[in-house]
Order: sequence, then structure tokens, then C-alpha cells
Amino acid sequence: MKKYLLKLVIGGTIFFLLLGSAAFAQNVVTGKVFPAGMLTPMRDVAVKIQNSNTPPVLTDGDGIFKVEVSEFPATLEFTRDGYEKQLVVVKKANDIVVYMIAAKITNDYGKSIGVRVSLNPESRDGILMLSSDDKRFKYWFDNRVYLDGAAYFGDNTYQENENKIGNGVNVRRMRFAMKTILWGHWGGEIDFDFAYNEVDIKDAFIRYIGNNWQVKAGNFKEPFSMEVTTTSRYLTFIERPMVSKMDPSRHIGISYRRFGHRYFFEGGLFSSEIANDLMQDQNKKQGTNAGWSATGRVAWAAIKKENMVLHLGASGSYRTPKIPELGDPVNSFRFSTRAETSINRKKYIDTDFIEDSKSMFIYNFELAYAIDNFKIGGEYFTANITRDADKVPTGEDKPKTNGFFVYGAWIITNGNYYYNMAEAEFSQINFTNNKKGSLELAARYTFIDANSFKDGNDIPYIQGGSGEAYTLGLNYYVNYNIKFMISYSYVNHDRWANGKGKYPTWNVDDAGNDITPTGEGGIDFGMLQARIEIDF
Repeated sequence: MKKYLLKLVIGGTIFFLLLGSAAFAQNVVTGKVFPAGMLTPMRDVAVKIQNSNTPPVLTDGDGIFKVEVSEFPATLEFTRDGYEKQLVVVKKANDIVVYMIAAKITNDYGKSIGVRVSLNPESRDGILMLSSDDKRFKYWFDNRVYLDGAAYFGDNTYQENENKIGNGVNVRRMRFAMKTILWGHWGGEIDFDFAYNEVDIKDAFIRYIGNNWQVKAGNFKEPFSMEVTTTSRYLTFIERPMVSKMDPSRHIGISYRRFGHRYFFEGGLFSSEIANDLMQDQNKKQGTNAGWSATGRVAWAAIKKENMVLHLGASGSYRTPKIPELGDPVNSFRFSTRAETSINRKKYIDTDFIEDSKSMFIYNFELAYAIDNFKIGGEYFTANITRDADKVPTGEDKPKTNGFFVYGAWIITNGNYYYNMAEAEFSQINFTNNKKGSLELAARYTFIDANSFKDGNDIPYIQGGSGEAYTLGLNYYVNYNIKFMISYSYVNHDRWANGKGKYPTWNVDDAGNDITPTGEGGIDFGMLQARIEIDF
């Protein structure tokens, strides 16, 4: 009898507990709160029963709330600073979704603001990032300062030391850039360089971003060459190779990009540079066309593993002459480059204006291989110009410029190379230990030939000059933001690399005859360069 009564008491207790639990569950309203028109959960929204003395509950980081209701129907009140009070009538225990409407405020132009989103500040590897909880709104900076110094060695004594090079220091880059993602898919960027006490517009574009594709319009680099499209933040050497100046650089245009696990493609149509006053005057006074170009780049990762990649790439660009500055000849192309240094501003290799040009085709091949902390690679460039055969001497209607570079790099300590398929390029190195810096050793050989010869002639009809550079560099990455670089280069030019005749490259006697021994003409020198870099 006692056992029977005990079982009855226990069973009854469980029954009433379950009944009370069910009754409690039936009186609980749960839900989630969002800003109107948004998918970003709202936290810290106060939820209470209207006209009740019960303290409100606050939504959590996922916008979720839970309120106990004594009887139905009940009116729930949702409040938060900056938003209109929302009243929701619930007739039974349920899971609901509530959208908060921003309080009516106006901007500086008197326009009512419809959507306000809270942003979370964060430092990502030293880069300031502001982003919404759902990552649909992002704003971040990409700022850089490079302080360079260089010393030059050599004895170029042609014609009373007119080729002396001055040592010095300078701010190589002083960049300010802001980037954004809006509504999850739209993006934009503005990028200015303030080096040399001048304001230079770099990137200024709008883009629409898909899962593995994007469309971009504005002023940006044409898709040509991995070395050129890679941001200067991630370059292995202080300066890009001389031959890379054959690339198209930045112009106003529109491009389409698509990439996958192993492939990359980007192609677009482009017009002129962002017009300066002289170019605008040329258009206004002479009605000069802006010119156009079609440029594309493809890449394939034949091997793509976690710490190993084999990259194959190619670029091509068909171009008509761009609008020149006022006073410069129309329908012309020109190649000129410095000797892989910014302190020495002399451009020894310079074709001058190649006039009566109709079109040009540039192409490029890329090869790179990286495994763990070792990387090798190189690129080959060629530019073929087509001139109006009726306006130039016979045999001078197909000038050509070409060159290449090869390199090797080794992260000696604490790091390996990272390859980004979305850009088809090597990006920021990976530190194996974030608390320690990385030391990198690198070497590069560059060659460029901007001379064009007629068959059987030893003297070029386009005397742009040729040159080669041997570079050995040592880099120390303190962390993701600070880098120290030092390099030594030896540059060897031929006698036609004279900056359009401005820099003598051989000795003459009193009668003006060349008395320099064969093979000894040309401006050759060594240079020691150093850089302190901060990216933030």
C-alpha cells in the first residue's frame, strides 16, 4: 500500500510539472528583430508588454528575445534609441519577426535617412575595418608610406661627367585609399598618392561583386601582368623591373573578372587616363580622340595545393594612340623607364614619340612556382607597333620593344608564400609565428631592348636603348605592417640608352668623332637602395 501511494505521489508530481511546463511554454513569445529592409540582427532592443510593470528584456547579439505573456491577446512594445517604437499584437505563443523603422532624421541635404546600420570597428592585421554584423556593409583603409634612400656608384665620364648621379632620400609613396562594400555586392575605392608634393589619382572605381566574379568601372590598372597588377605592398623588390614599364598601367574603363579554384580571367575595354588640364586643352583645341584599348589576362594554376602552386599566365592588349598632352604629337606611342630606382629620376631608356602610329599590340607570358618558403618566376614582354607605311621611311613601319625578367626568393625564417586565385597573384606572406618577423632573400635579372633596326643596319632607327639589371635584395618583415628593404643593383646600358640624347654615352674628339672603344659605350652604375615601409 505504501509503495502504491509513493508511486502515485511521484507520478502526480511529474504530471503537474509537465502540465505547468507546457502551460509556461504556451505563454512564451520568442522572436528576432531586424532593421527594416536589412538582414542585420539588432541587439539591445528593449522588449516588454505594453502598460506592464515587468522590466523589459533585451535582444541578444543575434537579435533574439524571449518574453513571458500572462494572457492573450497581448501587445508587445519594442524600443531602441534612434528607432521608432514598434507595437506588435500577439494572439498566442509564437515565434515572430519584428522590423524596426529608423526614426525620421535628415542628412545635410534635408533628405530623410531610411536605413541606419551599426558598424563594428576592428583592426585586421593592422588595417582599420568597420563592418556590420552581417558583413553587408564594410569600410576600410589602405594607406602606405615608403621612405627610400639610394647611393650610386660608377664612373661614367663621357663628355665631362655629364652623367653624374646624385645620392638622396625621398618619400617614394604616400598613399591614402578608402574602400567599401555596400549592400553586400556593391563596392568602390578611391586612392590618392601625395608623394613628391603632388596629388596623383590612382584608383577611382565602382564594382559589382558576385560569388566568383565582378564587374568594375572607373580608373584602375588594366589587367596585364602579375608583376604590375600586384599592389606595391606585396612586391619582393623595392622597384618593379624596367621591362614592366611596357604595361598599359591605369586608364578609365570597364572590365569583367571571373575566377575558380584553378583559373582566372579578366578582360575589359579602356580609354584615356584621368584627364589633366593639358590633355583637356588638347581635346578642346584640336578635337583629339581619347583612344581606346582592349586588354585581357588569363591564368591557370596547374598545381594548387596548400603550400605549393604552379602559375601559368598570359596577357594581351590591342591599343590605339591615347590622347596626348598639349604640344605632344598625336598618333604616337612612347616607351621610357628609369633604371629600377626612384631617387635617380633619369630615364635612360626612352624611344621618344614614335609618330604616325596606327596601333600597338602588347603581349606577356607569366610563369611562377612556389613551394612553402621558396619562390621562382619570370615574365616576358613584347610590344609591336604598326605605323602608317605611307608616312614613314621604308622598313620603319614595324618597330618593336621586348624584354623579360626572372627572379628567385627565399623566406629564410618564419614564413611561406601565399597565392591568391581571386587575383592570380602572390599576396601577403604567411607568418608561421605572428610574434616573430620574417627574413627574405631575393635575386632578379632584368633585360629590356627598346631599339628597332632595319635589316642589315647596325644603327637603330628607333634609338630607345637597351639595358640589363642585376639585383640582390634582403627584406625584413617586422609584422604585417612594417617592412625594411635593402638591395644592391648593377645596371648596364648600351650606348643608345641616352634619354633621347640628353645623357652622353660615349666620348668624342675635338672634331666630334666617337673615340670610345667598341662595346664600352653606355651608362653603367651600381646602386645601394633602402626602404622603410608602413602599411595601415
